Amino acid sequence: MKVSQNWLKSLVDINTSPEDLSEKLSIGGFEVESLINCSENVKGVVLGKVISVVKHDNSDKLSICNVDIGSSNSLQIVCGAKNVKANIYVYVATVGVHLNAINLTIKKSEIRGTLSEGMICSLEELGIEDNSEGIAIIEEEKASKHILGTPAALLLDLNDYVYDLAITANRPDGMSVVGIAREISALLETNLNLPKIKNVYEINVHKDFDLCTEAITKKCLYSISKIVSVSGKKITPQWIKDRLDKSGINSINLLVDITNFILLEQGQPLHAFDFDKLTNLVGREVLPEDFSVRKAKENESLLCLNGEIYKLNENITIIACDDKPVAIAGVIGGLQTAVDKETSSIYLEGAVFNPVTIRKSVKEIGVRTESSSRYEKGISFKNTLNSVSRAINIIEEYFNITKPVIHTSIDLPNTEILIPLRRNRIHKLLGPLAIRNNDYEMNGQIQKRNLSDKEITDKLKLIGCKLNNKEYGWDVEVIPNRSQDLVREIDLIEEIARLIGYDMFDFNLPNPIKPGKLSSSQIALRKLKTGFIDNGFNEVLSYSLVPETNNDLIKISNPLLTETSCLRDNIWQEHIKICNQNINSGYDYCWIFEVGNIFHKKPDISQEEILNGAIYGNNKFDKWYRSSKDENLNYYEARGKLKEALTLLNISIEDKPTDSIDFLHPGRTAKLFTEGKEVGYFGEIHPKLVSNKKALKKMYLFSLKIPNILNACTRKNKWIPVYKQFPTVPKMERDINFIFNKKYLVNEIVSQIKKSGKKLLEEVNLIDVYDDNSFGNDFISYTFRLSYRDSEKTLLDSDIVDLHENIVEIIEKKFSTKLR
Repeated sequence: MKVSQNWLKSLVDINTSPEDLSEKLSIGGFEVESLINCSENVKGVVLGKVISVVKHDNSDKLSICNVDIGSSNSLQIVCGAKNVKANIYVYVATVGVHLNAINLTIKKSEIRGTLSEGMICSLEELGIEDNSEGIAIIEEEKASKHILGTPAALLLDLNDYVYDLAITANRPDGMSVVGIAREISALLETNLNLPKIKNVYEINVHKDFDLCTEAITKKCLYSISKIVSVSGKKITPQWIKDRLDKSGINSINLLVDITNFILLEQGQPLHAFDFDKLTNLVGREVLPEDFSVRKAKENESLLCLNGEIYKLNENITIIACDDKPVAIAGVIGGLQTAVDKETSSIYLEGAVFNPVTIRKSVKEIGVRTESSSRYEKGISFKNTLNSVSRAINIIEEYFNITKPVIHTSIDLPNTEILIPLRRNRIHKLLGPLAIRNNDYEMNGQIQKRNLSDKEITDKLKLIGCKLNNKEYGWDVEVIPNRSQDLVREIDLIEEIARLIGYDMFDFNLPNPIKPGKLSSSQIALRKLKTGFIDNGFNEVLSYSLVPETNNDLIKISNPLLTETSCLRDNIWQEHIKICNQNINSGYDYCWIFEVGNIFHKKPDISQEEILNGAIYGNNKFDKWYRSSKDENLNYYEARGKLKEALTLLNISIEDKPTDSIDFLHPGRTAKLFTEGKEVGYFGEIHPKLVSNKKALKKMYLFSLKIPNILNACTRKNKWIPVYKQFPTVPKMERDINFIFNKKYLVNEIVSQIKKSGKKLLEEVNLIDVYDDNSFGNDFISYTFRLSYRDSEKTLLDSDIVDLHENIVEIIEKKFSTKLR
């Protein structure tokens, strides 16, 4: 939002420098991104009068001008402009002046043998216009009001500064000059002089408008006013042009410029339709009730003011006249009904639309305008009819019109919403003021006190609030232009603190201050991440918003882009993309993990926190003992990396093969269980993804359900360390070897051995796997090493022989096998 200081000065008293005001605005919440000195381009350029002009002896195109700039001696200036002549007033750049627009420093020089002591300037050379034909000639009536030598900035109304403000979404009032003026008045505690409505007009509440309920809600309205006896040929006065130009809006014609002026001044977008063009479009005289607001239909299109033809759809809200599209509501008007030089009557539209519908329209057509940017942030419908009246007031100053009737969709309510503001709540949240001036300092101590009632009410009155005294404090009525952001008690308290200055309050910490600490789950999650990082994994972060690829995704009601229109239901797809990117970049390994949320649509919308990861290739640090040829990890090596990463959590995870995960290899995938509950999966990527180029090479994917993992590792028996005496007696080991059917899992066999071993069996390890054709295709040999130990004595063979034989017997019976 760009706003001129001279415009602001016409609305509010400013008693400080532009630099100081910029700082106050920034501290107050309106960041000044840049402060532009409008006179910078014309420094040193002055008013001059051409006394005489003679042709240059050595050039047909050059003239020698004698120019008076009010000094004791006139200047001799060589000029090549065709329109230079005697007795005209011009802008003269004197020797030493630098013209920023053309990057030229004026020097005394000889041109074709003739001394030139300056330069007569065009508006292009002064940076006022993009193109100029010849030098700028000043109207005699205007020039005669100033003495020769007067700075050009005064004649061009460039003794001004422009503030370029960053307006946040929560302060839509900052999108108007009146809103900024109110803010300055509150910050500087100076008087406001806001524009008054001189003439009021008849308001007709029209019940026949056909309005889309999604676009025109309870806090919206639509109004239309017919204004006759105007002219599109009327030249816009300089003061309006100047204010539009400094705000970054080009002048078009007086009627359009007035609507843009109101948009800037009041923050209320208006639009003017050419009455005759509407009549030609409809085929009869247009009435107010012919206007409607509706959703566009498929295959409709509209040629807009920017010359583009937009294909419309049901996500776009339009203004229609007799059901024919004439504008995209709140965004841009149609070219076929636009005001031009032939316009003699108009329909003036003033409306407030639901911000959501405007954002949808903007997204669909890809165009954001001054109007849409205000509607998207939200404006108050209580200001709309006053803004329309203000626009008609200005039109009346330049045209002899009959007083129009303002046809509107609703009658504005007289009741105002009051916000209760409690005195004790203010003191509790803000705490005491820390008074640091000499009057309050006593014995080196800073005086502290709560805000007085007068300080509270004075600050709220500065932003236009009305207050009714109550026992608990006040009932506060907020002005319409702040009704979008001041809706709760806490909003008012924030305003009080902002206007007084946050630095004026003493610290207000809880007493006593209790130190915070991490919960067991938070500590466990950090351990989990540390385990992965210590084992060579890199933590990544991917977007939780994805494009719509299937109907199971949760759609966002108002996405910024189609690529980010849904909530993700998995993370593994993003991890494949990351691995592919590394492969394309020449990296031969990629070990990654991510802790994030996925979102499920069925059976009910829910959110699940998981840890996902991918393993591709060999970590470079593991290769020092390998051959130079890169080799991929096999299934068991990759699964071992996951096991090492989880070691810190001190939990036992059991693998159970599965073929139910469609994106993983059916024979090389396992679901992971701990304490009998499923906690995730691990597996090799499905070959079809490699063949379809979804994955460029073989990789392993894994997923862990964070809540289940954290619950398991933070149980008292796992989380609290238990210290045992180190064994002082040796263990006794025995190996057993069986041929098993491949349908039995090693985990099942180990589990059965442990159950059969009672207290003396300390450990069971698989130490050898042997697969041979002589066993048959369905059989395999496993060798297990059993460790026995008694904590109190050294075991003898006779102590374990019965137990060992019992284990062998149970295994043979349970798994239909024999000891080899």
